[in-house]
Amino acid sequence: MFEIGFLGWMVVIGILFVLPLWRICNSAGLSPTISLYALIPFAGLPLALGFIAFKTWPAGQSKVRGPFDEFDRLKERT
Repeated sequence: MFEIGFLGWMVVIGILFVLPLWRICNSAGLSPTISLYALIPFAGLPLALGFIAFKTWPAGQSKVRGPFDEFDRLKERT
């Protein structure tokens, strides 16, 4: 039948893990080359996700409004 081989699996892993992580790292303000850690067997993907999880994202620097803040803002207008 059809055998994909080691190189074929590396391409599949690259498409499934490295390319999306590359985009996420770029959006988070990290170096996109961190996504290459996903190619390390067993420890690479958790390592790359750890860098992303504990990084302060650019969108996280502003104050997040809750639903009750909106009610307070509307009360102040009247």
